[in-house]
Amino acid sequence: MEDIVNNYQTSIDLLNDAVRREIASSMQYIYFHIRMEDAGYEYVARYMHKVAIEEMRHVEMLAERILFLGGDVDLNPIEPTRQLHEMEAMFDFAVKLEESTISHYNSASAQCASAGDSVTQRMFQDLAAEEEEHLDNFRNELQNMMEYGQLYLAMQSVGHSKAISKK
Repeated sequence: MEDIVNNYQTSIDLLNDAVRREIASSMQYIYFHIRMEDAGYEYVARYMHKVAIEEMRHVEMLAERILFLGGDVDLNPIEPTRQLHEMEAMFDFAVKLEESTISHYNSASAQCASAGDSVTQRMFQDLAAEEEEHLDNFRNELQNMMEYGQLYLAMQSVGHSKAISKK
């Protein structure tokens, strides 16, 4: 019996790469969320949690497309979670993750277009736009930390303390 060739193998491979990136990002952002929350930075912790959940939503969407195209889903993160403890380092790394992901998604979109898969091409374009929103927010947080330093982090902590005292 001859092997059946999947005409969408390029897309499946690119989608699986994206799944692995999204899982790694989600795990990284959950780790940051836990560290931030433990340090009393409630507001940025809550945002980081929100982004981690959005990344997992991306995993689900990408996995559904892979299965539709006749592939199998690789749920192994592309890299391990880094244990960063300083807020500035966390946001700096988050910026780099998003920049890398956007670059990969733009490239994947072009490759899918060349392979004649306009649906997956559009999916990568939409994902790149969502990742740009994360990137913009992470850059803003990093800029606030650089401009206001410990004062910015103290404001985060005071906000957390006020919220706890109202409970």
